[in-house]
This record gives sequence, structure tokens and C-alpha cells, in this order.
Amino acid sequence: MKKLLFTCLLSCLSLAASAQAESCWRLYPKIGVNLSKFPNDEILLMGAQHDYQLKSRYKHGFTAGAELSYERDVLSATLGLMYSNRGTKYQDYTYESLSYQEKVSGMQYTLHYLEMPLMGGYEIANGLRVKAGVQLGYLLKADFTSSSIITMTADDGVKSIEPNETDIDVMDTFKKVDVCIPVGISYEFSNVVVEARYLIGVTTNSDLVKARNSGFVFTVGYGFDL
Repeated sequence: MKKLLFTCLLSCLSLAASAQAESCWRLYPKIGVNLSKFPNDEILLMGAQHDYQLKSRYKHGFTAGAELSYERDVLSATLGLMYSNRGTKYQDYTYESLSYQEKVSGMQYTLHYLEMPLMGGYEIANGLRVKAGVQLGYLLKADFTSSSIITMTADDGVKSIEPNETDIDVMDTFKKVDVCIPVGISYEFSNVVVEARYLIGVTTNSDLVKARNSGFVFTVGYGFDL
């Protein structure tokens, strides 16, 4: 991983050092959405009648920030600082016994990151670029939330219904530093740039959950010449 970071940084510095008249610096404020999950993660719950295997699903989130780009001919190098709301969610389930029923929904982890993507790009057509690099993330906050409705039936047949909301701070469950490899494609027209990336999780973000941060990022931004 150190070699990968060093190679990306060296490539960006080499590109900046070869600046000529056709090169330029640009600032891109960006905003967008994430679709993230923990690939292959699942929760196994032991029930009275059968077990429940809850698989990870995509969770939508929010991202915003800015990237500084150096562009020369068909090559580019960008360094960004972004806030991202990531995590994963799990399918709803119903736990039942003879006199007890619990319907659980909205079970999810929400992770808040400050991220620094370092990427190189190549223009394959006018305004169309392919990009790849490395991204470091620092965990700011982590929560686990869910909702449930509990129905209990007494011996005389009277039912009581109780709603329940869970919101737990799980910062201690997850590692502070996260590393991903972003790959993507962008298109720019009249200084407006739209971009799609896929993040490949490199580091395991938790010893308990044993999952990696992966998913899609869709952004729109506007370029200002510097």
C-alpha cells in the first residue's frame, strides 16, 4: 500500500513539474450521492424457530467537497477533500415465537468520513476522461440504527404493541483510517463536470464486522480556472 501511495504521488508531482503553456490549474466544487455497502457481509441471528441470515444491501448517502486539478494536454492529476456519508443496510425481518413478535426494519450502519482522493486521469475523447488512484478516509462518526414494532400477547389474549427506535454510537467498532481504490469516468462540458466512480475497499474497516467500504459515487461539479 505504501508503494501504491508513493507511485501515485510521484506521478502527480512529475506531471506538475512538466508544466507548459497548455497546462492549467482548476478548482472543482462538487456535490453528489453515494451507494455503498459492505460486500459479502451478513448478520446471523439465532431465533427460537429458525435462524435469520441478513445480507448487506446498498445504502444511499451524501457527498460534498472540492477537488484541485492540474491538467496538461490529455493528462490530469487531482487531489480532493470530500465529506462522505457511507455504510450499509440490511433486509427487514420478523422474529416470532408463541406470544412474541418483533418486526425490525431500517437496520443500517452509517459512517461519516473525511476523504482525500488522489487520482490521475486520461482524456480519451473531448471532455471524456477515465480516472484511477487511491483514497484515504478518516472516520468522523459511526452509528447503528434500526426500528422495530414489538407485539406481545398475554395469556388472556390481550395484545400490547410497543414501537422501539435504536440509535447507537459504534465508533469503537470501526477503524479510524480507511483506504480505497477509486476508478471512474467523467465528462466535462462548459465547465460542468459529471462523474461516476466505483470504490474498491482495500482495508478491512472493522475487526467485528469484517467488511470493506465499497460502492458507487456520483457527483456533479463546476470548474474554476486558477
